[in-house]
Amino acid sequence: MPLEPWEELGAELLIDDEHVKCWVETVPPGEQRPAHTHRHPWVTVVLSGAHGESLDENGELIKAVSLETGQVVHNRGEHLPMRHYVHNLSDRTLVMVAIELRTPSAPEEGPNS
Repeated sequence: MPLEPWEELGAELLIDDEHVKCWVETVPPGEQRPAHTHRHPWVTVVLSGAHGESLDENGELIKAVSLETGQVVHNRGEHLPMRHYVHNLSDRTLVMVAIELRTPSAPEEGPNS
């Protein structure tokens, strides 16, 4: 079975249940985290912002990122599975909380709802 993103990152799960997984990712200035694979949509909450790059496992640029402290990003998962890593190009430590959403979709509302 493939490793989950927090396992690839070596991060401890803060919330671990069947619907939500949550962990903290810290990227010191000038460093990068290991490549990891997202298989579910997730929300990123930026606790300490920085600028850098999101790269695929071959080091190809996916996109440049400028994450601001307090920013919340919903990664809807249009391109799952997504394998990437973050390279911090700033002089500040980047700290993010990742919240993986595994909750099934709500049923469609019927005519009597």
